[in-house]
Amino acid sequence: MKKFPLFALVLFAAAGWLYFTPYMAVNKLQAAAERGDSEALNDMVDFPALRTSLKGEVQSTVARGISRDNNHFSAIGAAVAGVIVEPMVNAAVTPEGISLLMKGRTPTDNEGGEDSGDGKSWRDDVKIARRYEASDKFVVQYRDRESGDQQMALVMRRDGLRWRLSGVRFGADAAK
Repeated sequence: MKKFPLFALVLFAAAGWLYFTPYMAVNKLQAAAERGDSEALNDMVDFPALRTSLKGEVQSTVARGISRDNNHFSAIGAAVAGVIVEPMVNAAVTPEGISLLMKGRTPTDNEGGEDSGDGKSWRDDVKIARRYEASDKFVVQYRDRESGDQQMALVMRRDGLRWRLSGVRFGADAAK
């Protein structure tokens, strides 16, 4: 009978650890990205899934632009975009690109997510929310601090007992 409280304590501690593992993984991923630690990033990022996710986001953004414009030049632009999406995504899915994503920036941002000269940090511009979407999916959402608009979301997926960055969502898709 004395073993039951010990068992309950161990079970409670294990459940707490499992619940907080994606939070710890995001912090570890952010630290590795800021250090530019390629070896650690290889372990924490599912690069093929992330590339696929980024390609889908870019293609859906282009498709939305075409449906809005609906002219011949936008169709030509879509064809050109289809050709350059893969090299662009491959260039973005690097330790430097991951570092920018972890700061709520895109690889095309001119600021690069660095601190500005006015003493403000990139953290001053975004509000970060972390939440589970499913037992095997955890999302880190970045919102504009002033407007509250969703800028992007990073999607972490459970891979056994560890969590890996596997996707990204931009703009309105970030709320999914």
